[in-house]
Amino acid sequence: MSRPAAIFLLIVAPGLAVLLALLGLETLRTNLLGWFLLLTGIIYAAGIAIEGYVRKEEFWESKQSGDNLQEERGDRSFWLISLGIMTVFFLSPIEYLYLATFQPHTVWMESIGVGLVLLGSTLFVWARRTLGIQYSGHVSVKKEQELVQSGPYRIVRHPAYAGYLFMALGLALGYSSLLGFVSTLLILLPATVYRIRVEDRLLAENFGTQFEEYVRKTKRLLPGIW
Repeated sequence: MSRPAAIFLLIVAPGLAVLLALLGLETLRTNLLGWFLLLTGIIYAAGIAIEGYVRKEEFWESKQSGDNLQEERGDRSFWLISLGIMTVFFLSPIEYLYLATFQPHTVWMESIGVGLVLLGSTLFVWARRTLGIQYSGHVSVKKEQELVQSGPYRIVRHPAYAGYLFMALGLALGYSSLLGFVSTLLILLPATVYRIRVEDRLLAENFGTQFEEYVRKTKRLLPGIW
């Protein structure tokens, strides 16, 4: 991973996580999604502190043994998807708290939002646990890496990104945020599609026929659709 991206993860990201937790704390009295933001912010900040400062590990890199065979240079997809996630995760509660919303807040919208966030969180955690030591925040393929096709990867090729999108939509709906919804469609979704194309290209180049067979069996994000 590039030095600017690593610095961002070590220094800027923990501060943003704390701010997210504070937004969650401010909204939890009137919206259940406040608990999600509070816990997400705390867990993320604590995880960076433990991995980056206590254990002094490059937690953005895969723990899989072996050297990188190929990797994305410049981390463009990292910056794009990080921008998308930050925009949606922050704009939704900010609009709910401080801006005149264009959508009325209703119990059913909040309930659907909570359901989507739970679905997205479950999918993301399931994908992370399935990847195990092969998980990496930096797009790369290592020498000893295997093509994972178990767990949620039997259903779609990029379940963690599907989880991000479900969470983003859930926050936008649950907070009745038009800005969050528009940001999901115009920023996070295109960034996710770009990152998927980068990953698929590296996987195709390194796993060849095995990846081609996997592609024939699975879609990228939504089963049977795309």
